[in-house]
Amino acid sequence: MHHRAGADAGAGRVTMRPLDHVQGNTMRAYPGLALLLILAAPAAWAAAPQSAPAKLQGLDGYVQHVMRDWHVPGLGLAIVEDGKVVLARGYGVRELGKPAKVDADTLFDIGSNSKAFTVAALGTLVSAGKLDWNTPVTDELEDFKLESPYVTQHVTLRDLLTHRTGYCDPGAAWYTGDADGIVHRMRWQEPEYGFRTTFCYNNVQYLAASRFIPAITGKSWNDYVAAQLFQPLDMARTVGTEAGVATASNVATPHGKVDGKPAVIHRYWPHNMDVFAAVGGIWSSANDMSHWMQMLLANGQYDGKRVLDRQVVDAMETPQMLIRSGTGVGDEIRAWMPGGTFYTYGMGLFVQDDHGHGIVWHAGDIDGMASAVVLVPEAHLGIVVMENMDHAEARFAIVARVLQAMLDLRPHDLEPALLAALRKDETRSAAMDKKFAATRERASKPPLPLADYAGNYSDKLAGNARVALEHGHLVLRLGNPDFTGDLEPWHDNTFRVTWRYRFYGDDYATFDVDALKRPLRLTLAGMSLHFDRTKSPTPSHTSPK
Repeated sequence: MHHRAGADAGAGRVTMRPLDHVQGNTMRAYPGLALLLILAAPAAWAAAPQSAPAKLQGLDGYVQHVMRDWHVPGLGLAIVEDGKVVLARGYGVRELGKPAKVDADTLFDIGSNSKAFTVAALGTLVSAGKLDWNTPVTDELEDFKLESPYVTQHVTLRDLLTHRTGYCDPGAAWYTGDADGIVHRMRWQEPEYGFRTTFCYNNVQYLAASRFIPAITGKSWNDYVAAQLFQPLDMARTVGTEAGVATASNVATPHGKVDGKPAVIHRYWPHNMDVFAAVGGIWSSANDMSHWMQMLLANGQYDGKRVLDRQVVDAMETPQMLIRSGTGVGDEIRAWMPGGTFYTYGMGLFVQDDHGHGIVWHAGDIDGMASAVVLVPEAHLGIVVMENMDHAEARFAIVARVLQAMLDLRPHDLEPALLAALRKDETRSAAMDKKFAATRERASKPPLPLADYAGNYSDKLAGNARVALEHGHLVLRLGNPDFTGDLEPWHDNTFRVTWRYRFYGDDYATFDVDALKRPLRLTLAGMSLHFDRTKSPTPSHTSPK
């Protein structure tokens, strides 16, 4: 029914899984670019100037193999060890059907790997004595409010950065709507767990944490991160705004599956991406990310300069919250990074073990882009993989291959297990599509005149939905203009929604009607969104009255 799109809400999916999997995934993207890759870029794999270390012999062939399996048009890869860049290169093409190749300077959106930059920037304020990890949120963000008065009073910056507030990511509420004011609207969200009891990934609360920076410094998040991190790390090509991406050269184009066929897609809605830049909006390259990894592996130093205090790096990489199995994120990270006896979250990084080695890492996803950053601090080893294909898990197959080679671990190809999980997911999604399709009553007509369904609908958390009668049929518009869909009568008061931006697939809208046959509520089944009828749209930056 849906493409999986959005930022991560687990290991890095702004996931729809939200800055990288959102709790309650609602959209699915399925691979299917192999033939086009073979035809479009047969020679693009060789875009590497240096040879790989002896331990990595055969890596190029393996990368090509998994890129074909996962239908990845282009990929950037960097590996650092003992303070040196041992490999930084590109594979494939920036855009299907065009000849420009990916190289070590090609920009990719790193999705929720942006979160660690936000934590590091906050860490510079901690080091300067202007902030404490345990500062109550309301000390700096006076308007911050959650549904629970107790949590509002006691929640700290550390709680926001470790995903332990009890509030899970409101996924579709910000991804499909106008994200302006989403931090303010969190007061309307109900918690799913007790305060500080359970890890539950939340992009919006990371957004709230990023707002400590302008509150304390008077500078925007982007300006502060550029000055404190990008510039001293010589990350000259890295940008954190849509304007920066639009004017940059050598930029990878996002790809996904559209109506069952491979296609170029466009970048996630620029307005929302700028709002969520601190959570999942940094664009960087293999070369630039190698500098970031070198700094973290050197306990905050880069090129003879101290960029972060060691205590900040230690705080980022120290377990703060246990992540249980049997949960969406808990099971997912175990599939991506198997071999651990424990899985935890630090601040901006997952922390686990793997065959006796400590591992810190994160994933990142946003429309048409996927990334992984993995560090082994005691081995002074770092790996970054960036792809321009939506939710392509080739990244973790490559990470596993490199870890095994560089740490002398027993060889074990992770890719078959990742592919099997994908096929299982596709089968489950197809079965659900079939169930919805079977509910159609072809001869039936809506029980009410179409004009009766038209009007404004709103939700305190998710924002606005507008239904209009245009040229004899209904059109639904959410706050994000890419979520504009045509409504087709399906059965009773249910309509199939065909999003005009086809990457987002379809949904089903049901209107609840009262005893007087007045539509009072609109529900989107796939995204679990509910909107109540109102007289006029609610401004996105304020809470409904």
